[in-house]
Amino acid sequence: MGEFEQDRAAIERHYLERFLPSSPWASLINNQPYLYQRQRQRRLREALVACGYGAADRLRDLTALDIGCGAGNNLAWLADLGADPAHLTGIDLLEPRVDVARARFKGIHFLAGDITETDVGGPYDVVMLIAVLTSVVNPAFKRRIVDRALSLLKPSGVFFFYDVVTRRPVTGTADYQCLTFDELDAYVAPHRFHYFKRDLLKPRLVDRLVPRHGVAVAELVQATGLFNIDGTFAYLQRRP
Repeated sequence: MGEFEQDRAAIERHYLERFLPSSPWASLINNQPYLYQRQRQRRLREALVACGYGAADRLRDLTALDIGCGAGNNLAWLADLGADPAHLTGIDLLEPRVDVARARFKGIHFLAGDITETDVGGPYDVVMLIAVLTSVVNPAFKRRIVDRALSLLKPSGVFFFYDVVTRRPVTGTADYQCLTFDELDAYVAPHRFHYFKRDLLKPRLVDRLVPRHGVAVAELVQATGLFNIDGTFAYLQRRP
């Protein structure tokens, strides 16, 4: 049995038996995932531009890996921006989610497996780790995942990150544990993140504002940061 076999099994049970069957994220027609996805796309685009990947030729040749890719939406967004799908790779622990991604996005390469043990090729211009670490409660496993992600970056490559991150420790559950900024900073040291902290509007406000006033109004309220949750986007660029 591998070092993190019990952790992997717990993550699979959580997602397949509890999270995915009742998740509002099953469809972007729902208000919260739609608003949050738009913000994720905005932050990813900003990170690419800030790190020198904004030109059409840089995007076309971009190589990217999405760790915990789910149904493949993040990689599809890179393709929409101009990346060649043949240069995009996703890996997810849950094979049913990978099957969905393969059916939806034929030109992108998808793998099922544990990123710490699976050969995913590389190195890559962009490595994404989005909403993964909160579902990994073992700190040693979290560190192994981040170490692997950083090791797959090219010189000057971009690590793009999202998760729920708090200033102080928050009591979690057997399946879900928020990160702290100190913990996350330690995982990526000596690199330093550029943060977009508390970047997502509270779900109850999303469900009130979007149906009544539209997405644009919800995004304006979200941009103030006054009523946001601890959802945090971040990126860093590996130095040569």
